[in-house]
Amino acid sequence: MANPEAITDEQITSVLCTYAGMVERVLRDPGRWLGTDEDPPPTAPLPARALDAVRDRAFGSTTPASPEWRREPVERRVGWWVTRIGISAGLAAAAPRFFGALANRVPLQGALGAAASGLAVCATAREHGTTAPEDWVPLLGTVLFDRQLEAPAGAVPGTAESERRLSDAEDADGDGASGGLTGGARRAVTSIWSLARALLALGDLLDHRPRGGRVVRLLGQVPVIGVASGWLDERGGIRSASQETTTLLRARARG
Repeated sequence: MANPEAITDEQITSVLCTYAGMVERVLRDPGRWLGTDEDPPPTAPLPARALDAVRDRAFGSTTPASPEWRREPVERRVGWWVTRIGISAGLAAAAPRFFGALANRVPLQGALGAAASGLAVCATAREHGTTAPEDWVPLLGTVLFDRQLEAPAGAVPGTAESERRLSDAEDADGDGASGGLTGGARRAVTSIWSLARALLALGDLLDHRPRGGRVVRLLGQVPVIGVASGWLDERGGIRSASQETTTLLRARARG
């Protein structure tokens, strides 16, 4: 794993540019990349059934695809994204906790959590009117890693490249390897894994990502039940990331 002190701002910016380009595609079409629209079969595992149980109540009828979306208060729109990311991406980010404390030795765990929190940063910024992916990079640097970065100049990959990176994971999961989840939930899992892979080069810096409360973090070390606690941990990080992003944007607007 890379030493956080040895990772330069230029390296972080390069990684976050790739990540931001992918996130832009996810936020433009959440039904495709974070979809959870199918009912799971009766034999589906617990994650799929739990996801279905809260889906309709949590998401509601007004979504980014609805004509009424822009008439909703910004706080409600941001809240929708936090909930959706918390359920879809947070579940994927918490999945390695099934292995308890051993998950902390898996580099992908930190990347999954950072990818989920980063989605909340970008979605929050977008609803506040900051829509360009290159403008998300400094926010991501501050919120995820407490690093002050400059906005890149035209370094964010374009639509085709970002779509290719996301679609690669979809193709790799074509055998249904995501634990028997429904198609929509599987898309959410493969999307967050794609985003996580884009962050892996940041190594131990990923441990600086926003997290949940201390209690759920400790319970996340326990095998099997650590899945639920890990989910709460990452969802807490997602919420914290969104709140900090809102604070930064409001401070910037005040000048």
